[in-house]
Amino acid sequence: MDSRWRKPKRKWICHQVVLWMVVELNRLNPGLLQTFLAVADAGQVSGAARRLHLSQPAVTGQIRKLEADLDTPLFIRSVHGVTLTPRGVRLRERLQHIFAELEQVFNEVSQTQELTGVVRLAASTTSAAHFVPRIFARFRHYHPDAGLHLIVGNAKEVLEHVREHRVALGLLGSHQRIPSVRLEPFMPDEIVPVCAANLSDPKFRRAIDAVGSVRDLERLPLIWREPGAGTRAIVERVLKNAGLNVRKLEQLFELGSTEAIKSLVGAGVGIAFFSCWEIQKELGMGLLRQVNVPGLRIQRMFSWALPTGELGGLPGEFYRFANSIQSELSAVSLGRY
Repeated sequence: MDSRWRKPKRKWICHQVVLWMVVELNRLNPGLLQTFLAVADAGQVSGAARRLHLSQPAVTGQIRKLEADLDTPLFIRSVHGVTLTPRGVRLRERLQHIFAELEQVFNEVSQTQELTGVVRLAASTTSAAHFVPRIFARFRHYHPDAGLHLIVGNAKEVLEHVREHRVALGLLGSHQRIPSVRLEPFMPDEIVPVCAANLSDPKFRRAIDAVGSVRDLERLPLIWREPGAGTRAIVERVLKNAGLNVRKLEQLFELGSTEAIKSLVGAGVGIAFFSCWEIQKELGMGLLRQVNVPGLRIQRMFSWALPTGELGGLPGEFYRFANSIQSELSAVSLGRY
């Protein structure tokens, strides 16, 4: 086919898709659909309310309104949160595809001026490895002249980079705060203790199998990230709240590299705490396994570190684009094990 006709035909198809989506979405309030996705991603109304900056009763009311409009239950409620019904699962999958397609169509037919320049970003180790490359690869599809300057450090270093205006924004997995930098939730996470799947030391293996409470961690060899790392700060806080004296826990191993810690754990040296984003590959390959510690659950939120005031230009566009695909990132990358 003559190439002169390909682009007009594609534009005609895009306009038809937009019209179809608008008609379909107008049957329901799009805000209710966004609330549904937020609750489905968070697994609890309270987490979705924080992300949406709404009260829990408001989020509950929107979900009930959506279920009434569709005449079908979408969630199963329990004291631990909410889980999707089979119809809720199908709705979530469809909406993720629809919103992703809608985002692509709008970008293709928009006539906005192309942005150029370099996104200067600081990110903690986990977010730098698992979020930033995927987001930027998608972002560059719409802004092919954009570049990326990424600085990787621990949570404390990321916050300092933002405060000193060495970067436009940061991404980290910590609740640490410093003046002149505000945190905004981005992606939920869970930190879990893991050990080698096959332990050659029978004494170590029996000690892990005998873990019956958080306090049993006091007699196990632990491998830590360096002070200032977001993962370490959160683990220490949760263990302290569970009644452990963190200073009495074994501190023989302290490393500033996630991959180095994985190597020591895989060699059977000890137990370490990892974000579930970091160890999916190793768990799937049977190299590591989760240590079951009854009563221990460590949840956190990856957050944007933003300067005071409005974030504009290319960094602002990158930030808004990342937020627009967060449901897709969660669905692709977060798996239970």
